[in-house]
Amino acid sequence: MTSFTPLVLTFTLPPLRLRPHLASSRLARLTMADERGVATDSTKRSGFRFSSGGASSDGLGDSKPSSPYLPIKEGYLDGDKPDAAWALAATNFVKQGRTILSQIGETVGLLPGDPLRPPACLGLSLSNEAVKEAERRREAAGGSIDAHPVSRTLYDVGCLLLDNLFDQRPIQRFWFLEIIARIPYFSYVSMLHLYESFGWWRGPELRKVHNAEEWNELHHLLIMEALGGNAQWSDRFLGYHVAFAYYWFLIGVYLCSPRIAYQFMELLEAHAVDTYSTFVKENRERLSQLPPPAVARSYYAEGDLYYFDDFQVDRKPGSRRPACDSLLDVFENIAIDEGEHVKTMRACQDYAVLGKVVVSPHAVYSDTSSATSDEERRALWKQWAEEVNQLGGAAGPRVSFGAESSEEWPLK
Repeated sequence: MTSFTPLVLTFTLPPLRLRPHLASSRLARLTMADERGVATDSTKRSGFRFSSGGASSDGLGDSKPSSPYLPIKEGYLDGDKPDAAWALAATNFVKQGRTILSQIGETVGLLPGDPLRPPACLGLSLSNEAVKEAERRREAAGGSIDAHPVSRTLYDVGCLLLDNLFDQRPIQRFWFLEIIARIPYFSYVSMLHLYESFGWWRGPELRKVHNAEEWNELHHLLIMEALGGNAQWSDRFLGYHVAFAYYWFLIGVYLCSPRIAYQFMELLEAHAVDTYSTFVKENRERLSQLPPPAVARSYYAEGDLYYFDDFQVDRKPGSRRPACDSLLDVFENIAIDEGEHVKTMRACQDYAVLGKVVVSPHAVYSDTSSATSDEERRALWKQWAEEVNQLGGAAGPRVSFGAESSEEWPLK
């Protein structure tokens, strides 16, 4: 079992009451702040104070302070190594079996629940009616999606199930949404590989954008796991099996119509924007009191941001560098991300119908030379040739440039 160092907290928001208590072995112990608490720059302005002498509970670095969230393995690994399918299945069956018994015991009252385990200790809420109202306002303002009737029906049924299965369980709902949200990009890339393998059509830039989109959704998923969104076996069972069915459903749809496959994803991403935006509005003050999970800072602020730029096809790379100093920042960033996915799905539909190529923004905005004229490029070439000649020395090879030199190319 993993041990955690004490976590020192100060809350300025009265409704969120975390009493001193020993938490479970997977959660850092919470205490009221005392003279040992040290506030960081990012938490001073949010009113949240925490300190620790050990590694981050997210498992993403030794220098970061602890957080009240669950651990995420460094490198985002889930398991020790790749293995035969039956070996992985057997290991997973044993692991999941333990949690089935735990959930049943807590449900029937044989085992006590842990009130300090995320997400229960976070005290967050989400109104289904408010989400529906946000969707109605968006569609009334011209943001409706002219979806295929079958797509719209499946979408409406899915929303109804979400409202009933995850009522007042927003973090679990978000985890379920994110486990589903990654699947279309797996399906799209699989189909693009199939087309390319048969020699029918090749779209490497489109695959690259989809890979970046999946990487973005993966980090949304990891954030929800750090917040305890997948703590219950029943939620995991439902999410994984729906994801499996959804993958093959989209494979069939893409095989018949890439446009409809992208359009269905646009529906889901627009719903995600409405859901996250409503959640931020309802929990703004409370979210501002909580620190970001380490995995969120790793993605938005501290890691390699190449993939972060790559899924945002309408933005120049480096133009969006969001803050990530509180959980409020994290959820605002996720809402904006989902809006970027909507734009990308619309661009992909235009690609499928009109042939307007979708490429990585790094390719769109790449600049191979700062020179804008033939004279400037000629001057740069001459400068490069002089530097090469200086490195070669008096007896070394010489690089010439056109009629201005009596030397000839290639090098002698």
